[in-house]
Amino acid sequence: MKEFKASLLREKFTLVPEQDDDKPIIAMSNRIVIPLTSPDGIDNEEFVVRTQNMHSCVRMAASIVKEFTERGTLVHRAHPVPWKIMWNDVIKGYEKNWNEDIWCAIYFRGRIIYQSGEHHPFLDIIEQCDANNMNNYGQSIKLAEDIFAQAGKTVSIKHDSNIALVIHTTPEVAKSGIIVRAATGTTTFNYSAKPNHASEQKINAYTSLTVAASFLEAIQLAFTVGLLHRKKEFKMIERFSEEDKKFDRSKTRMGNLNRAIGKYEEKFDVNYRPDRPNFNNMVEKAKEVATKILMPEIKKRIDSGELDSRDWIV
Repeated sequence: MKEFKASLLREKFTLVPEQDDDKPIIAMSNRIVIPLTSPDGIDNEEFVVRTQNMHSCVRMAASIVKEFTERGTLVHRAHPVPWKIMWNDVIKGYEKNWNEDIWCAIYFRGRIIYQSGEHHPFLDIIEQCDANNMNNYGQSIKLAEDIFAQAGKTVSIKHDSNIALVIHTTPEVAKSGIIVRAATGTTTFNYSAKPNHASEQKINAYTSLTVAASFLEAIQLAFTVGLLHRKKEFKMIERFSEEDKKFDRSKTRMGNLNRAIGKYEEKFDVNYRPDRPNFNNMVEKAKEVATKILMPEIKKRIDSGELDSRDWIV
């Protein structure tokens, strides 16, 4: 592709029924729209990916872009696209082993063409409304409210969203901006990549998406590592337990992601603004937040005599 642009959106829909006795319904998702155009401009199609977490959403988008780049249009094929294989490749390893709630839904023209795991059915309605509104996403919520009203159930829909990733690539340059809000604070940075003289390798969109996914996942894993590290220090994790194994795997996974980003930096000239995220520093911040989160449990253990109060300041 000559050019690729996409944004990752974190969304929360709150459906509030008119009847006071009915509880609000919440549907959450990460969403990315994938516009695909062949270099000659003949093939042109667009997919929407929704998943439970940010990095899997971007990584699945990368897989779709790669499939289109290497094999052409996905819709009009003699043999079906191997969606299940593509998704399994995205989540294999750490995600599949430690995230039992992971799910994915892929849409084309408002119709779901692949799904794995369980997602809220309201998300399907929104995608149908978006397709009917000619991709006027802001009006899709109003249309969804009208659909509920026609079905005899009046609801108001509140939509909270924020952009987590913006990416724009050409063969000459890739530009990305990442904004991740977490318990340890908001991580915001931009980076650009250009081919260097040593490798002379051109930029491609799917590699750039994969690297962005690595950043998103590593930032989230930093909190997991910090939290589990504190729990081990506080003797809240038994040796050889599932949490103990997850702690080790999380550290390994974060290290692998950091190395993958490093390889990208070796192939291309990468510039960061303000600075490249330091995942070790993020782990240390997560430890501080984890101490506050775990303090009620620490107090209980002190009161029960399981912990010596002289070892803790509470």
